[in-house]
Amino acid sequence: MAVLRLLVAAAPVAVLLWAILRLRWKAHRAGALAWIVAVTGAATFFGADPVLVATASAKGLSLALLVMLIVWAAVFLYGIADDVGAVETIARRIVGSTSDPLLLALLLAWSFSGFLQGIAGFGVPVAVVAPLMVLAGFSPTTSVAAVMLGHSWAITFGSMGSSFYTISLVTRVDAAVLGPVLALMFFLPIVFTGLGVAHLQGGWPAVRRALPVVLVAATLMDGLMWALNVLEAAPVSSMLPGLLGSLVVWAMSRSSVYRPSLPRHEPRSPGLSFRWAFLPYGLLTVLSLAAQLPPLKEATAGFRFALSYPQQVTELGFRVAPQEAYAPIRLVGHPAPLLLLSGLLTYLAYRSRGYWKPGAFGRAWHSTVRQTTGTTVAVSLMVMMALVVADSGMAATLARAAEALGARAYPLASPFIGLLGAFVTGSNTNSNVMFGPLQLYAAEALSLTAVLAAAAQTMGGSIGSGVAPDKALIGVSVVGGDAREADVMRLVLPYGLLGVFLIGVEVLLLAVGKLL
Repeated sequence: MAVLRLLVAAAPVAVLLWAILRLRWKAHRAGALAWIVAVTGAATFFGADPVLVATASAKGLSLALLVMLIVWAAVFLYGIADDVGAVETIARRIVGSTSDPLLLALLLAWSFSGFLQGIAGFGVPVAVVAPLMVLAGFSPTTSVAAVMLGHSWAITFGSMGSSFYTISLVTRVDAAVLGPVLALMFFLPIVFTGLGVAHLQGGWPAVRRALPVVLVAATLMDGLMWALNVLEAAPVSSMLPGLLGSLVVWAMSRSSVYRPSLPRHEPRSPGLSFRWAFLPYGLLTVLSLAAQLPPLKEATAGFRFALSYPQQVTELGFRVAPQEAYAPIRLVGHPAPLLLLSGLLTYLAYRSRGYWKPGAFGRAWHSTVRQTTGTTVAVSLMVMMALVVADSGMAATLARAAEALGARAYPLASPFIGLLGAFVTGSNTNSNVMFGPLQLYAAEALSLTAVLAAAAQTMGGSIGSGVAPDKALIGVSVVGGDAREADVMRLVLPYGLLGVFLIGVEVLLLAVGKLL
């Protein structure tokens, strides 16, 4: 019977993977089937009554709403910035900053793509930056692979922190505690992805030449990421480090070591200046930091929306603690209101300067609906499935099985679980939803900390989402030429696997040394 329960507990995730990989279903269809399988298994073999199933599913929708509000607002603000030409202006400044191919690759594929990931995600970095790299003279296949790998360091805190808040919620680790630790652990992936882009551009000679730039830039980027998380400004802790990294690489390109003999000059184009192009994200940064000021936080603490859920117990005795104010949405502090306020202030400023294009709000809204509808349904169903698996005791059963790996092998393997979920679904958020509860229960069974489990899961998912097939498909579709999805995947996947292995080593060392 124990073996049967283990197979039933594993069935929802197995069905999800089978539907996506073998049947090639869209994520929302696969998520619906996985939720049905989870509900059936929970009711039949784990003693979950209809009230528990309904409560777990409702908790999933609460969590999905918190995350998707961030996504909707982030994509909407990006749509406004793109419509008025702000993104093009920023990209043009980056492309025209140097003619050194190595530094240009780092600027575009590593730091600027991380900046874009911090803003919107959803394949936007690949769709925007890969064509720029082709125009700058890189091959289509290398361009797509470099951006896929290069922006993956920014995915956990990208899309205004949607994946970060998801892993915090599903593992029940306070975001204020997890954020600074996770930021420090990301130093290794930031360095690795930068050197990986250099290797893709020019092999080992390029890696040696890029090492000083990458180390200096990565140190400053990670330091800023840590500081922002200490200030509880996680929503901008990919965007601002990406921007800082771009400035550092640009500054080092001016040095005698890297500055080319024939500097590249881009003609000035009419329209927005760089300062005005960056306005939406400058406003967002100021608002995000202001929202964390103690007096403002205390004064607005009661302005939030959240539901409470009662305790549940299965017929087998598995107990789910009551949840007071589950997945709260703060009116001041949640990224979505800050994003919308940034959009409103941008509109007022641009209109006063004559930069605003009539109908931009409508076009941004239609773009947001088009980009996020499928994701909204998929995330909702997958979160519902994950909460049913967790609250019925199925995740605890899987975690007990994971004990067989032992307290030494599991930390090394745990980031690959995150990679698997993100690689299959194309989303670190989805991976965190699917496997976050499993990682938590496994960590508890092996006497590992929840912080370390959460970090391993989302760091592996960050790299996995970057090198996922859906990103390759986006890249190939926008660059054209002779680029093929299979060629891109063959090129970039070994880098992704190596990066996740290094994260596993980092997690293992922290676990063995009991540093976390």
